[in-house]
Amino acid sequence: MTPPTVQDLPAALDLRQQNVPASSEKQTASARFYYMDSMRSILMMLGVVLHGALIYSSGDHWIVSDSHKSEFFTILDSVIHAFRMPAFFIIAGFFSMMSLKKYGVRTFLHVRLTRILVPLFFTAVLINSLELYFRTTILQNNPMTVTHFLTQVLPREWIAGEWVSHLWFLLTLVQFFAVGIALFALRNQFSRLPHFERSVSSLRKNCYFLLLLPISDITWSVAARLAPDIFHGSLFCGLLNLEDFMIYLPYFLVGLWLFHDRLLQDEFHSIARWEWGALVLSVLTHHLLENAHGLNQESFLRIYSTGLIFALSSHICYVLFYKFMNRDSQVFRYLSDASYSIYLFHHLCVIVIGYLLLNAQIAIGYKFLMVELGTISITLAIHHFLILRFKSLRFMFNGK
Repeated sequence: MTPPTVQDLPAALDLRQQNVPASSEKQTASARFYYMDSMRSILMMLGVVLHGALIYSSGDHWIVSDSHKSEFFTILDSVIHAFRMPAFFIIAGFFSMMSLKKYGVRTFLHVRLTRILVPLFFTAVLINSLELYFRTTILQNNPMTVTHFLTQVLPREWIAGEWVSHLWFLLTLVQFFAVGIALFALRNQFSRLPHFERSVSSLRKNCYFLLLLPISDITWSVAARLAPDIFHGSLFCGLLNLEDFMIYLPYFLVGLWLFHDRLLQDEFHSIARWEWGALVLSVLTHHLLENAHGLNQESFLRIYSTGLIFALSSHICYVLFYKFMNRDSQVFRYLSDASYSIYLFHHLCVIVIGYLLLNAQIAIGYKFLMVELGTISITLAIHHFLILRFKSLRFMFNGK
């Protein structure tokens, strides 16, 4: 029996086979993880929305940028970015701890690494290399033969880490697995620390621990100022990005803690009153200090407020799905299964469709809808007619 992975939420729904006390089992049964299926599938779809919005955003120039831009898409990008990846890593941490407790480290590593590294390899070699060829020859208007690209250009791009693109999530997830395994091995040592339970109880109450999550953002900002060559960009040919690791690690740790601590689950399933006021205050602070930079009080306050927006937004997202989407749905079960394929293939689709529409004489709102519908249709078709029907492709791009 294979353990549930971050991509296998339906297999992780029934906790009756785990060592859960009878009193907890009833609570768990009434708080099934259907909402995590729905949350993960919708968050994955929002990745398509986010990358599509970047084409028409008035912010920084993306891989493909339309000459007509709108502030609406800049705001849309910012709103989605605030909660999407933090919520993903909370889910990842939750199910990582579930798998570790139920199956142990060896089986966890075997299944998880197969599920992550095999699709990572084939997507990087086949899909992302094709994307790099398209970007080099078409977007950068630098025509060349396929042979020249493969022998001269592609090796340089791989050494520079340009092959990673949207696959950074999988690379970061593998690194977090190592952290999760280490904490799982040390789990019994924490309870022996003096005043440990008292400190945990105070942080757990009303989810006050959320106030600590932005510290990682400040730590990275200081480190990036002091050692920009290490903390800016990727290292080791793109295999390690310390910014992604440091900023998102707290959310993975929250997921680990969330599965381990039933009392925290009770707190995390509702939004405390202080969170709404803190969210409004953080948004205002971020807006007022958006031009503050450097190692000074105003800059640290801006960074902290931005990090707190991420923390509170991801929690609100989690609670909303728990309250309104905690029911079985065949549609979301299917989308949850298809979401891995959508994630792997959508980036190239968004770029190509966005490029083909650059010179179309229609409103950018319609262009955006065409990018979204085209990408979702193509990636779902790839999953339904190719990934599900051919075992070799299912192994290559879903690790199954």
